[in-house]
Amino acid sequence: MKILKKLLPLLLFFVIAVLTINFRYIPKGKIWDGYKILYVQKDSSVKEIEQVLAESGIPEYVSLAGQRIPIMLNKNSPEETMLKLNINKAENSYLYERQNFFYDSQKQYSIYYIPEQYDRHISQALSLLKDRGIKAGADTTLPYLWLLPVITLIIFTVLLIFSKNKLFFTFSGIMPCVYCFCNAFYSCAIAVFILLLCTFVISNIYGRKGAVKKLLNNYILIAALVISVVLAFSAGFTPGLFYLLSVAACCMAYFIAAEYKRFSLRKTDFAPVLIRPARRISIYAGKTNIIMPCLLAACVIVIAYFSLSSLSLTGVKSDSKVLLPGATAAADADSRLPDFEKFYRWNWNVLTSPYKSLNENSEYDENHIVYPRYEVTDGKIERKNMMMYYDDTFRKRIYDGIDSLDFYSIESVIKGQGKDFFAGYTRPGSYNISIFSIIMMITGFCVLLFIYFSAMIGKGGKK
Repeated sequence: MKILKKLLPLLLFFVIAVLTINFRYIPKGKIWDGYKILYVQKDSSVKEIEQVLAESGIPEYVSLAGQRIPIMLNKNSPEETMLKLNINKAENSYLYERQNFFYDSQKQYSIYYIPEQYDRHISQALSLLKDRGIKAGADTTLPYLWLLPVITLIIFTVLLIFSKNKLFFTFSGIMPCVYCFCNAFYSCAIAVFILLLCTFVISNIYGRKGAVKKLLNNYILIAALVISVVLAFSAGFTPGLFYLLSVAACCMAYFIAAEYKRFSLRKTDFAPVLIRPARRISIYAGKTNIIMPCLLAACVIVIAYFSLSSLSLTGVKSDSKVLLPGATAAADADSRLPDFEKFYRWNWNVLTSPYKSLNENSEYDENHIVYPRYEVTDGKIERKNMMMYYDDTFRKRIYDGIDSLDFYSIESVIKGQGKDFFAGYTRPGSYNISIFSIIMMITGFCVLLFIYFSAMIGKGGKK
């Protein structure tokens, strides 16, 4: 039991590390899974665009010109007849709403969905369109932001060099670095910078008498930690959750370092004792003139990198003002872009329209319909009641039936995004950084700046 108690912090540390790596939250630049978007000015000739795509080696794509009614009906069936008769009525509005997937938010561009396997041919298509005087662009797949974890490692190394307790700082600084590699977002990186600085502060008075009291009285340190947590959550719930786990791993590092120190002292005849209390030690180790400028310079690089990231990084130019259909949260879904529920309801209406009774006392409601079928049995005509239900079984049948459509449908593109897909408008090649995240990044920078000036005027602790 005693051994387990000693190993528990180390075990929890490794569990957090494994979870962070396994559930890494790497930002994506593409808008659609499995597809790239090519958008061209709306008044362009469809035949000319199709010719360019063929010449560029892109034989397959999903376009408005290639769309048909997304339901397989028997020829001359009652369902097909009723659909043709009511094709322009409100009950078939889905057929017109789905066309919005082929335009940007302002309807200045027409959109073509190109399978990712033809990604390398998009640049050639754009070049041919440009030669023909046709304005066009494509969504870009932004690369992994490798500069963020690199800067984090540099900061970790610099702080380690000037740390008074290198053993503790090493153990407590590993997880923030791992976290930044697995959550390469700007706000997460600045949160990690603050966490490393706080860890550096703690390491300089680690093991001294009154250390806990001094840390609890350091309101700058506490405020910085709180702001760093908010910074991480501004990138998303998942990055915020794993940032809290990283903070917990830093706490585990305290016990790991203490146990390692006790183990190493068993082999020596002399155990050094820290005489000076924490209140008489500078938490910045007297190296502020070197450390703080490094941290501030790193933050300036990150913010500058953030500003420049809006430029094209793949050689494929895009209009920064155009808003294209793409995945979004349910709360931000745009009503102009129909979801699967509208698709299911439209299918239900088409399949039940010939059998809906006009009798108010019929056994029909919006989710349940009963209609007669007549069959000849033993020379007699017998009536049988057929029933249809709008339920999960019906929805699954329609969902699976998308694969049976004999053309490249927009429904197949949407299906590739998953059942919980909601559509809205987003910028091509954008990380969709919220205003709140940007505000928190600036706040985090100001926190580091405030700590720097506090240390320079002697607020960080006595020399």
